[in-house]
Amino acid sequence: MLPILTVETLGAALAATTPVDLLGMRLLRTHPQPDRFPTGITRDALRQAVIELVDYTGRCLNAARHLSELAPIALTGIPLLEYGL
Repeated sequence: MLPILTVETLGAALAATTPVDLLGMRLLRTHPQPDRFPTGITRDALRQAVIELVDYTGRCLNAARHLSELAPIALTGIPLLEYGL
């Protein structure tokens, strides 16, 4: 038998995914300057971080577009307590 899906189990599954380690986020953590552009970062590191962030954003948009185009699937064998009709 398949497990019962709830909002809590879905939230727990999403919370358990490891965050993506992006250079830009690491640079912001190591050079914290609230309300200002971080200084002390080499031009090459900044360029790499921007390239990585733009690439990651593109991959996320592509994945979201693919997910939005998926056809719905009837889940007749899985009880969804939150969506009982």
